[in-house]
Amino acid sequence: MTERAAGGGAVPRALSSFVGRKDLLAELRRRIGVAQLITLTGVGGGGKTRLALELAAQVHRAYDDGVRVVELASARGGDPELLAQVVLSAVGVPDQATTTPLETLVDYLRPRQVLLVLDNCEHLVEPVARLVRAVLAAAPGVRVLATSRARLRVPGEVLVMVPPLDVPAEDAPMDLDYESVALLVDRAEASVPGWRVTPENWPHVVRVLRRVSGIPLAIEQAVVRMRSMPVSLLADRLDDVMRVLTANDTTAVEHHQTMAALIDWSHAHCTPAERLLWARLSVFEGGFSLTAAEDVCAGDGLAADDVADALAGLLDKSIALPSADRSRYHLLEPIRQHGAAQLRAAGEVDAVRQRHQDYFRREAARLAESFAGHNEAALLAAVDADMANHRVVLNDLIRNPDTAHAGLLMSVDLARTRWYTYAGRLPEERLWLGRALAATPPTADPLRASAIALDAWIALCLGVERELVARRVDEADAMAREVGGPVPAVTFVRGAYAVLALGAVDGVELLRQAHEEFGALGPAFAVDHHLAHIMLTVSLVLLGSREQAEPAAEEFYAECERLGALWGISWAHWCRGVVQTRWGDPVGALDVLMEGLRVQREIRDKWGPLWSIEALGWAHSRAGDGSAAARMLGLAHGLHRVTGVRVDGLVPFAWVTAQAVARAKAVLGEDEYARAYAGPAESVEQALAVVLDEVPTPEPDRRPGGLTPAEWNVAKLVGDGLSNPEVATRLVISPATVHTHLTRIYRKLEISSRHQLISLLASMAD
Repeated sequence: MTERAAGGGAVPRALSSFVGRKDLLAELRRRIGVAQLITLTGVGGGGKTRLALELAAQVHRAYDDGVRVVELASARGGDPELLAQVVLSAVGVPDQATTTPLETLVDYLRPRQVLLVLDNCEHLVEPVARLVRAVLAAAPGVRVLATSRARLRVPGEVLVMVPPLDVPAEDAPMDLDYESVALLVDRAEASVPGWRVTPENWPHVVRVLRRVSGIPLAIEQAVVRMRSMPVSLLADRLDDVMRVLTANDTTAVEHHQTMAALIDWSHAHCTPAERLLWARLSVFEGGFSLTAAEDVCAGDGLAADDVADALAGLLDKSIALPSADRSRYHLLEPIRQHGAAQLRAAGEVDAVRQRHQDYFRREAARLAESFAGHNEAALLAAVDADMANHRVVLNDLIRNPDTAHAGLLMSVDLARTRWYTYAGRLPEERLWLGRALAATPPTADPLRASAIALDAWIALCLGVERELVARRVDEADAMAREVGGPVPAVTFVRGAYAVLALGAVDGVELLRQAHEEFGALGPAFAVDHHLAHIMLTVSLVLLGSREQAEPAAEEFYAECERLGALWGISWAHWCRGVVQTRWGDPVGALDVLMEGLRVQREIRDKWGPLWSIEALGWAHSRAGDGSAAARMLGLAHGLHRVTGVRVDGLVPFAWVTAQAVARAKAVLGEDEYARAYAGPAESVEQALAVVLDEVPTPEPDRRPGGLTPAEWNVAKLVGDGLSNPEVATRLVISPATVHTHLTRIYRKLEISSRHQLISLLASMAD
C-alpha cells in the first residue's frame, strides 16, 4: 500500500514494507538503463504497481531531473488531450503554455533526464502508446516504466512479466525466505496481534499461499481474514471457496481465477450493506469523501445513515483504503472493477451514475458560491481532491446534447473557483470552456457571455497574442450588449485586457466597475468580487500613483485579513511589497514579499510564486543588490519558461521587469549580471526551496565542463578509484549507463581516458 506524497508526480511514500522480488529488481535495474520503455505486465493484483514504485525509488538518483509517477487508473475515456493533461499535472508542469498539452509535455521533457512511471495503462493502451511514442521520439533522456495488463506495442518496448511470488512446495520444510512467506509473515505480524509463524502452523501457511498462488494482493486479502480466524481454519475455507468457485471453469487463466475467487470470497463475507456500497463506490474516480459516498450511494436498500457503518466494514476488510487523515478513501483498481461488475449485474449503473453526476454538478456550484474568505484554501483543496470526478462529469455532460448547457454551467462554476489558476492548469480550463461553448447553441445569454469572458481572461493570463485575446474580449462584449444588462465577467475582462495587454490606466475604472457589479450580485458571487478586488489593486499598484496605490494596497490587505482569505493575503503581501519597492523601502519590501511567498507555499499555490519571485527581483534591484536581483529574476524567468507564460504579453509586468534588469546591469555590468543570473528552476517547488530555504541554486557552469549532476556523481566516484561496475552499484544504475556518462564526460572535459579524469579531479581538489 502507498500514499501519494505531496506534490504531483513524486514517488509515493510506502505505507508498508516492500517484500521480495530481489532478482527481478536487479534485472529491471539493469534493463532500465538500456531500454527506453519497459512495460511490467501480469495479473491484476500481482504487484506491478508496487514493484514499479520500488524500482523508481531505487534508481531515482540516476536521473538528473528525477522520477515522475502518473496514476492513470482514474483517467478514462481515451481522450488524448485529457490524458496529456493528467500526465502534465503529475509531471509537475503548471500547464500555462498556449500549445497543445502533448506539445507542452514533449517540449518540457525534451531536454530532461527523467524516469516517467505510467501506472495502470491497460484501459488506455492506444492513447498511452501515442503519448509514449511522441515523448520517446523527442526526448532521448527520458525512460518510461509502464504497468499494464496489455502491452503498449510501442517500438523498442521491453515487456517484463511480473510473476506471482514464489511459494513453497506442499511438503517444504519451514523456510521464511520464500517471497510469498515473507509477505504474509510481514503483513500478519503487523496486523494480527501476537501472530507468528511456527512449525505447527507452517503447513497451514503453505496451504494458504498455494491456494492464492502467491499473488500479492490475494495474500494481503487473505491476511485480513486472519484477523478473525486461525490460519488453519483460513486454509480450510480457502480450499473450499477456490474449489467451489473454479469447479467447472476450464477456460480461465489460473491467476485470474485465483484473484477473482479471493475477491468473490471477500465479497461473500461482506454484509448486504457493504456489498451494496462496494458496488456503488465503483462510480467514483480518484477517490471519494464520506459525504460524497453518502449522497451518491444511499438509496434503494442502503440508507444514508448506514453508509458510514458500511464503509467502516469495508475499511476493516481492506476493501476500501483510507488517506492518512481518513478524510478520503479509494478502492484499489481490481477491487473497483469487481464492484463495477456487481453494479452492472444489479442493473444500477445508470441510476448511480446519475446520482454521481448530480452530486458533482451541485458540488461545483457550491464551491463557486461558498467563498467566505477563511475557507478559501479549503475550497481550493476540495476542488483539487475531486478533480478526477469533476472531469468525468464534465465530459459526460458536454458530450450529451441534452445536458451540454449544464456542462457549460459546470465549466463556468469550476472556473470561478480559481482552481485552475491555483493549480497551474489554465489551458485545461480553456479546454473545458471551449468544448462546452462548442457543444451549446450560440444564443446570447449571460452564462455564455461570461464563459467567453472567462476564456479571454485565461488567454490574457497566459500572455496569448494580443490580437487573439482582443477578438475574444470583443466577442464577449458584443454578447453582453445583446443581453442588455451588465455582465460583470465581461466588464472585468475588458478592464483586465486594458491593464495587462495595453498598459492603459483606463482599465482601472472598468475593474472598479466590475468589482461593484460582482458585489451587487450578493454572497453567491463573493469569490468573483474578491478576484476583482485583487486585480483592481494589482492594476493600481502597477499603473497608479503612490497616492492611489498605497491606500489601495493597505485597504486590500485589511480586507483579506478580515476575511482570512489566504490566497488573497498572499496577493495583498505582493501589492504592499511592490508599493514599498516603487516608492518606499525596497529592503523592507523583501520581508513583505517573502511572507507572501511563505503563504503561497503553505497553500500549495502554483501560480502566485511566479510573480512573487519576480517582485523579489524588483525589490533587490531597487535596493542596489544586483546579484540578488539577477538571481531572483533568473529563477522567475525559469518558471515563466517552464510554464509557458509570455511575460511580454503582460505589459505592466514587462515594464517593471525591464527597469529592474537595467538597474541590476548598471550595478554589475553585463558579464557579472549573466554570471549571477540563477539557473532556471525546474518547478515551483524547487524555486520555493531555493528562495525560502536558501538551498543553493543549481549552477552547472561551476562544475567542470558544465557536467550535469548525474555526470558529476559518476566523475567523482571514478575519481575515488571505483570501477564502472562499482559506480553502477553505488548509484543503482547499469554499467552501460556509467559508460554512456563517461563518454559524455570525456567529450565535455576534452580528455580521452580514465587516468586523465582522475588526474583532473585531483588537481581540482588541490
